[in-house]
Amino acid sequence: MTTFDAVPVLEGGRVRLRPYGPDDADVLTEAMAAGEDFLPPNVPPGGDGLAWWLAEGVHDIPRSGWGLHLVVADRETGALSGTVGLFRVDWPARSAEAGYGIRPAARGRGLATDALRALAGWALDAGGGGLNRVELRIDVANRASVRVAEKAGFRHEGVLRAVETGPGGPVDQHVFGLIAADLEGAVLEGTVLEGTVLEGTGRSAPGPGTLIGVGVGPGDPELVTAKGVRVLRESDVVLVPVMALDEAGRAESVVRAYTGKAERVVFALNDRGGVTERRAAAWDAAAERVVRAFEEGAATVAFATIGDPNVYSTFTYLAQTVRRLRPGTGIATVPGITAMQDLAARSGTVLAEGAESIGLLPLAGGPDALRAFRAALETGDTVVAYKFGAVAEQVVEALKDAGRLDGARYGARLGLPGEEIGPARELSGPVPYLSTLIVPGRREGGRGGRLR
Repeated sequence: MTTFDAVPVLEGGRVRLRPYGPDDADVLTEAMAAGEDFLPPNVPPGGDGLAWWLAEGVHDIPRSGWGLHLVVADRETGALSGTVGLFRVDWPARSAEAGYGIRPAARGRGLATDALRALAGWALDAGGGGLNRVELRIDVANRASVRVAEKAGFRHEGVLRAVETGPGGPVDQHVFGLIAADLEGAVLEGTVLEGTVLEGTGRSAPGPGTLIGVGVGPGDPELVTAKGVRVLRESDVVLVPVMALDEAGRAESVVRAYTGKAERVVFALNDRGGVTERRAAAWDAAAERVVRAFEEGAATVAFATIGDPNVYSTFTYLAQTVRRLRPGTGIATVPGITAMQDLAARSGTVLAEGAESIGLLPLAGGPDALRAFRAALETGDTVVAYKFGAVAEQVVEALKDAGRLDGARYGARLGLPGEEIGPARELSGPVPYLSTLIVPGRREGGRGGRLR
């Protein structure tokens, strides 16, 4: 058996972590009488039992090596705002599970995140807790705690199915983990006030903030890049565009496969005819939400967009508006798989060979767009058309006239229920707006015939 020999007093972000003491009796008694549920288990309800626990019982826990419980105090006021600790310690493996709770009146200020960062940083330091791993287990329905884990830098490692039994039956839990290697290169925050330990390790101060457009692909969650998943999980706020607040969008369904945080912002996604009043108002409202997030302390805000954020994406207009409202905001993008790439893979169509060109055209622009499509069929190699659902019949006629109907493939709802993929010659009836068409280049001369 090993023990936590030095109980730390740590400061980081907005919190001060300290041991419990007799002076906490009145506050805890009042909190328990009010039904607040933030305390660790088995705390006596009051009186002599609580007095003993504060004077001896809570301090026996680290001395025995079973765990550690600390007060989460507001760094400015000193008010007892919650608790954080370690339990289920496995000394041979040098791992432990972390737990935390914040008083209802103190929630929503990031105290849990700051407390978890500070304690985990100390626990994983050789001069502090000396652990190799800190773990979190969170009910899959507890999205608030999932956000805390992600913002504190913990990595999602999987889901334990039916690991506990709750009032409604079996309960699934997310598993998050943090190891010392995950903290390499992080910036130290705050100072150790007492003890012979290092202060908890956290992330650098927010600074001007960065808005990140994350491409999440056409709809299949398995097509999100590893970097995209990491950015979504680590960002302080994740926004997803929707048609209406009561309707989940395609980007949201992908995001929720990897993180519980997905805040909806309304965009006029079905508007046509240039910069309509609804479109402009939606861009402004979404940008104001981004700015507010930075003002509230967010370091990064992610905006999830289907496909790629630099290819016909609403992110472009959001980023321009944020820069106008808040000069100095950083703008970054994470590339995503495009619909033409996904359709090429699903239909077995080669997009380009050798010296071939690729022409990409959106066909939602009326007669001018159709004329450009016909010209591309006559002069170009591979031609890809987006958003052709409303003019599908005219598209088929253009393919016939150009002699390029054979080999052309279309796809809709890629990677989603009701997926449609097939030869363009079979197109009939209504086609979804977000449909993709690939017209491969004319390839003659056998293998390598298009090389130069």
